[in-house]
Amino acid sequence: MAYDLGLVTGETTPIPSASARMNQIIIMVQEYMRDAPELNRLIQGQESSPRQIAWAVLDALDYYNSTPPFMGRVSLHNFPSMHLLLRLAVATLLESISLLQARNHLTFSDGGITVSVSDKHQMLMSWAQMYRASAEQRTRHIKRAINVEMAMQGTGAFSEYFVINGVYIPGY
Repeated sequence: MAYDLGLVTGETTPIPSASARMNQIIIMVQEYMRDAPELNRLIQGQESSPRQIAWAVLDALDYYNSTPPFMGRVSLHNFPSMHLLLRLAVATLLESISLLQARNHLTFSDGGITVSVSDKHQMLMSWAQMYRASAEQRTRHIKRAINVEMAMQGTGAFSEYFVINGVYIPGY
């Protein structure tokens, strides 16, 4: 499926060596996550670099392609649902950010004042789990619908019911 992302993409190219499609998706993920320097009040710059987002998008593609039923590989250019690709990439990014927060977590106390640094890992992981669960459910629904559509055309994924029940030919 082709998507026109020209409305959300500007003149910037996050990764010059990446395809135009990947750069469009990177910008879309950044916009969705509101990861812009002017919106990040507690950190300087962006939390996720374009390369980290590209990695999350590739991870989302791999997740989709390695989830049964296997009905052929999809790419950025023919991914069946932009919403699903976005949710899978965001789940991966949130998991990665949560790992960084957990690794850098530090609580210290001085003069009766307790301060905690990088203490958002639990909250981020719960968000990541929510995104992952909804993406897994949507992946199952989309793959099921595509498989049924392909089966109606005679090209769907093999089912064990074929072996059990045999071929159904009307009139025999």
